[in-house]
Amino acid sequence: MEKMIEFIPNSITTTRIIMSFIFVYLAVVQFAYGKGELISLIVVFLAIYFSDLLDGKIARKTGCVSIIGAKLDVFADLLYIILSYITLIILKILPIWFLGFVCFKFMEFIITSNFMKNHNKSLKNTFVFDKIGRIVSAMFFIIPGVTCVYKYLMPYNKGYLINFLLYIIFIAGIYSSFLRIKSCFILRYK
Repeated sequence: MEKMIEFIPNSITTTRIIMSFIFVYLAVVQFAYGKGELISLIVVFLAIYFSDLLDGKIARKTGCVSIIGAKLDVFADLLYIILSYITLIILKILPIWFLGFVCFKFMEFIITSNFMKNHNKSLKNTFVFDKIGRIVSAMFFIIPGVTCVYKYLMPYNKGYLINFLLYIIFIAGIYSSFLRIKSCFILRYK
């Protein structure tokens, strides 16, 4: 029974990887071929979103937190984000610059997390999170679903509302990067 409980969080994360490919397929069917898959697209998006919330909570509640699980979770998140953004860029729904920013934030997060962990031995987690960065990364996760619904409801709109949201996320992300890099300098010269 204990092995089964340990298996659950990573199974949920692995399922999210599979659902990411399904999300991309449904987005292409909806927006490239106009086949009316919005409901399926929303259901898969919500399943991806809730699986991201559940896997970590279950792992913590059952004491099944592991470095492999944490890295698998980050991989699943990044795969979903990269696949969905590339698809939405190809479909001309999202701008390419935002994917570049997402990649920058991910690299900055990995580098600063490693630096903070190496220079502060009291940190036990694989990754070091900050409040603003968590919100920004949550928005990275939500943007594909919100954008798909927006594009479906307003197909001829120029996307000013989505662009405004992307710029707000960009500004918050830059501020988060500034705070994280500043923390690294403080740790380095402490």
